[in-house]
Amino acid sequence: MAYVTLRVLHGADRGRTFDHLPTPVTIGREEGNSIQLNDERISRYHLKLQEDNDKIVLTDLESTNGTKVNGEDIQVRILRDGDLISVGRSLLLVGSHSDIDRRIAEIVAKLPGQAEARARQMGERLERIATHESDVVADVSEVRSPLLPGGPPPLPGRLSPAQSAEVSELLDYVQAILCEASEGAVMRPGNEVVEIDFAHWQALLDLQAHLAEMLRQIGAG
Repeated sequence: MAYVTLRVLHGADRGRTFDHLPTPVTIGREEGNSIQLNDERISRYHLKLQEDNDKIVLTDLESTNGTKVNGEDIQVRILRDGDLISVGRSLLLVGSHSDIDRRIAEIVAKLPGQAEARARQMGERLERIATHESDVVADVSEVRSPLLPGGPPPLPGRLSPAQSAEVSELLDYVQAILCEASEGAVMRPGNEVVEIDFAHWQALLDLQAHLAEMLRQIGAG
């Protein structure tokens, strides 16, 4: 069983800590949730945290006002210590102080000197927010975690051969459209603006729409 710690940084429940909760965890404004928040912009049953393949997965439960992780609207997302969950007018920090320190150490181990110092500074800033030593954030939905990964997320593990093939086909499809659009791009001499023709632009928008639909389907289970 996996456990999760959540600290409320902003909102009516600011300062509350939900320490080492066993998963699954539900968050909403109704009694019966693992975490009940006093926030009228949160749905009765807003989101769920559960363990899968040794990871904590957040799923939005078709809430009215949605869920953001690190400032991005999500349907489903793998959570990491230091991530920021925005629901309604409330902002929640994932992980205890020691959990976040451990993640910072993992990030720092992979970074050169200046980047290492910056990572430590970002972690200190996150803890100042958690202990309310910083100004109140006007719009919690725009807050982003300073511990965002520097590259794409890793491929899912423990895939069956059929699932691996399906993921490969999906990534091949995405890469083919991006490749075609980039090959058709033009940079005018002396101009830093890159231009693509209308057909390629529409192909990119169509790809974005397909990916948005897939994310919604995955989030709906």
